[in-house]
Amino acid sequence: MKYFFLCANLLISSWLIGQNRPVTLSESIGMALENSSQLRKSKLDREALEIRLREGRSAMYPKIQATLGVDYYGALPTQIAPGEAFGLAEGTYIPLTFGRPWQGLAGVTLQQQIFNEAQRRQIPAMNTSRALADLLIERSREDVIFQTATIFYQTLQTEQLLRGVNANLDKLDALERVAQLQLANGFAVPTDVKRIKVARTNLQTQRQNLFTAINTLRQTLQFLCGVAFEDPFEPFEPMGDPVADSLRWQQIILEVESTTENRLLLRQIELNGIQQRSLAAEGLPSLSGYASAATQSFRTDANFADTGSRWFGTAVVGFRLHVPIFDGFQRQRKKNLLAIDAQKIEEDRRQVTMAKGLEYRQAREQLNNAFRALRAQTDNVALAREISDKFMLQYREGVVSLTDLLNAQTALSEAETSYWQQVFNYKLAALKLLKSAGRLDEITK
Repeated sequence: MKYFFLCANLLISSWLIGQNRPVTLSESIGMALENSSQLRKSKLDREALEIRLREGRSAMYPKIQATLGVDYYGALPTQIAPGEAFGLAEGTYIPLTFGRPWQGLAGVTLQQQIFNEAQRRQIPAMNTSRALADLLIERSREDVIFQTATIFYQTLQTEQLLRGVNANLDKLDALERVAQLQLANGFAVPTDVKRIKVARTNLQTQRQNLFTAINTLRQTLQFLCGVAFEDPFEPFEPMGDPVADSLRWQQIILEVESTTENRLLLRQIELNGIQQRSLAAEGLPSLSGYASAATQSFRTDANFADTGSRWFGTAVVGFRLHVPIFDGFQRQRKKNLLAIDAQKIEEDRRQVTMAKGLEYRQAREQLNNAFRALRAQTDNVALAREISDKFMLQYREGVVSLTDLLNAQTALSEAETSYWQQVFNYKLAALKLLKSAGRLDEITK
């Protein structure tokens, strides 16, 4: 029954793999970039920034406003007029009531800024803000690439470990058949067969755990790529010789100035400087022009459609010069705050430089260690396979015990597992090195 379930499981797995569509690392990253909500939100933020910049430019355009009003005075206002104008004694005054209860007004006003140095100095901030938004998109893109590539390699690593377990199960099955034959001929004891079954059960448990891990990793990768869980999806990447890439990774050097994090901080420093210069210009005079035209009517009732009553027009054109004199030290406080922000950004930049240097150094050391371990494991697997094959032959001839053979096969299994772990540790170390150097785009080249 156990053989039946094992074979059925293998057949189902083979059929599923055959049904799946191979997807390379480059394709996975492309789909993840297209599907990423984080990246889409960054692009939407960029569009919103462009709208806000256009809104800011609107302050330089003319402002035209139309006014239409109807007023009813239940009590008309009273004005005091000198009595001399009406033949009265000097120093006397006469109260006069002007107007009619119903008054209508229609007018148009135009305002236009002519000179405003503070706004003029804000114009370079538009390009800087656009560059900042573009860098935020680039950083989101790098995050998606790194996350997708990490899950992709972890998936391949676990699948390769599963292949190693399947190969060892095949060897144990062959070994069990030999042990059964030797038991039937009196050259083995029942304990030998039981020990083989115990070893196989352990491998089957490990195999089931790997199945679970592969399923979890693959679903995570499908989620990142925006692929439905029921759709065919098989991560695939030719491994080749990992050692052959060693020279390529060794040539990568760290240029902190070109990293996205450093460029973001440089743009923030630039924007801070523009804001300080614009704030200083707020103390300069500003000039604006205006023009207004209106017509007004006075009536005893609300019938403004009556063409018999007159409308009285008025028009005015002028300029206004705004000269700041004292604002309660408000600009000075803002200037101090911007200066502190500039110091904080410089401190962040110093920290980023140190952190990037540390990240690159650790990634380089990790890559070198993984490279050395990979070369050692390559030789170790060859040696363990040679010993296992020799012990298998000697066991069939009755020269060595089953314990020695099982130990040799266990050593081979551990060596192969360690080899593939080092292969993908090397891949992940190269990925971290590219991330620290700001060159993640080269992962698919």
